[in-house]
Amino acid sequence: MKQKNDINPLKTKPRVIFYSGYKSYEIPRSIIIEKNEHIIKKIREQKRIMDQQTGETFQQFICETENKTYSIKIPESRKTYKVEVYEEKGK
Repeated sequence: MKQKNDINPLKTKPRVIFYSGYKSYEIPRSIIIEKNEHIIKKIREQKRIMDQQTGETFQQFICETENKTYSIKIPESRKTYKVEVYEEKGK
């Protein structure tokens, strides 16, 4: 498994641990935020999207953990990634 630094402007930046098989950074397996690891239980959606302003293409994963859903965006260049809290689940 490989780790990459992200582009989020937080004090302790989230990190994503990916499964790397044939292609590097194929499938996200867990997200580490402030020293807490959140195991990804389900990948709800995976799609390619294009930023209308820059024209850059991204691979986007919508991933569910035990209590939150996260969006992970990876540019085609695969140099960085961005993790966002997508929505709260439950309470």
